Amino acid sequence: MVTISKDNQLKNESGKASNELIGSMLTDLQNQFPNDILIQEKYAIGYPGQKEQFKMDYQISFPNLSYERWLIKSTNSIRERIYGVEFFAQNIRNIDKKASNIFVVVPNSISNGEKRNVTNYDSKTKANDYTSFLDGVIFVSTLREKILAHISKNTSQGIKSNILGKDAEVEIVKLLNNVNNRKLWNDYSNYQKTIKSSTFDIYKEILSTAGLTFGKHLISNVVATDSIPKLNIDGQKKGYPKTDVSFKVTSDKGESSHTISVKNTEAKMVTVHEGRVSDLITALQIKVDSELATALRQFEIGGSKKYLEDKYPELLSVMNNQLRKYNNTLTKFFFFGDNSPLVYDPIQIADMILYTKNFSIWTKQDYVEYYNNSYSNCGQFGTPFSWTYPSKKRGKKIQVKGFTNN
Repeated sequence: MVTISKDNQLKNESGKASNELIGSMLTDLQNQFPNDILIQEKYAIGYPGQKEQFKMDYQISFPNLSYERWLIKSTNSIRERIYGVEFFAQNIRNIDKKASNIFVVVPNSISNGEKRNVTNYDSKTKANDYTSFLDGVIFVSTLREKILAHISKNTSQGIKSNILGKDAEVEIVKLLNNVNNRKLWNDYSNYQKTIKSSTFDIYKEILSTAGLTFGKHLISNVVATDSIPKLNIDGQKKGYPKTDVSFKVTSDKGESSHTISVKNTEAKMVTVHEGRVSDLITALQIKVDSELATALRQFEIGGSKKYLEDKYPELLSVMNNQLRKYNNTLTKFFFFGDNSPLVYDPIQIADMILYTKNFSIWTKQDYVEYYNNSYSNCGQFGTPFSWTYPSKKRGKKIQVKGFTNN
């Protein structure tokens, strides 16, 4: 009778959990984008007339990209298996010319020591003085991002933004509601051997920003949603609020509710506001007949700094001298929705902001301070923003662009 030691049993369970985590992620993507991704388990290939001895755990095919193939090997430990995977990858590249990328993929929830191993070997795969047949050693979350970027690279920028943007919000809701993430938070040392997560690091960052301390506070429940009521524009519910995700967390510290604005972009600047200047005047809480309000209305008519410079230089001076005094208020309004006359439910106002590409998350107070310290000298009119008008809407609305953390 063959007996398996407890350590080996845990390794087997851990490996199985990692494989299942990748499989679940890939299946979700295939269900979301059935025309763009095909997933196959247990890829195997061999030389002509020989056994199919070179194996990977998953094959990802892209029908709209000439059925290009990516191959995936799941593991928990780089040190134990990497050279065997390199051998397989070397031979696969000799045989399968459709295999454009071969990745070793690990869960995001592995120990810090294993994460260092991952980072170190991933660097080797890209080094000029090291021969590797892999395209990288990456985390499950990174693989997911690469797949999404790959399937959307031939689409228009607008469609791409919609795909990646909405997907990010859905994924944040899922990771916050994920029971395994809660288990890892409450008892990491016990569960990390058998529970694998691609999103635990993000979960930990979000809850820490919400005021909880990992290793101290125990969480009994988290309920998140991306179903946020639309803004009230002229009596109709049709505008999108700054909040993309809201969640309620219950812990031994008590119960608290939070709202997140999600920015999923690789751009250095994005539109942070598009609307009537009257809404901005309301948000700034200035008198409608004040010099600044008059200057803002005239800017809306002309749509540019040059228009004011040519026709109303005195109002340009007002914009340059007075608007900068409201930089904190502007940042809260443009990024978080504070003081918006279109808001009728507190859930529509964000109290955190999260960037997905160059991942970071801030509370409102911290972000306003960071943003103004970083960009106050980079915009127009002494503000950290670029001011213009939306296409074909000059005289009706203004458009404001802000800097991201990219």
